[in-house]
Amino acid sequence: MSTTAKQALVLAVGGLLTVGVVMRLARRRLLTTRYALGWLGVGVFITVAAVLMPFVGRLGEIADITPTAVLLILSSVTLLAITVQLSISVSLLQERLRATAEANALLAGRVAELEQRR
Repeated sequence: MSTTAKQALVLAVGGLLTVGVVMRLARRRLLTTRYALGWLGVGVFITVAAVLMPFVGRLGEIADITPTAVLLILSSVTLLAITVQLSISVSLLQERLRATAEANALLAGRVAELEQRR
C-alpha cells in the first residue's frame, strides 16, 4: 500500500470517527444544532479530502508544497473559522450574562427599597 493510500485511509477513518462522535453528542443534546452542523462539516471535509487525495496532491504540486501542507493549510483555515465563531458566541453570552446580572441587581435593589417602605 502506498503512502498516499495510507494517508487517505487514515483521513477517511478520522473523518468518519469525527462524524460519528458529533452525531452521538448531538443526539445526547450536548451540542447545539449550529455547532453540530459545523463539526459535521469538518468531518465531511476530512472524509472528502481523503477521497480527493490525488487532487490534493496535484494542488500541492501546483503550489509547490506537499499534499500534507495543503491539508494542514485547509484544516487550519477551517479551525480558525470555527474558533472565530466560538469567540463570537462566547462574547454574546458574556454580554447577555452581564445584562442579566445588572438587571437582577437593579431588581434586588428595588425590592429592598419597597420592603423598607413597608
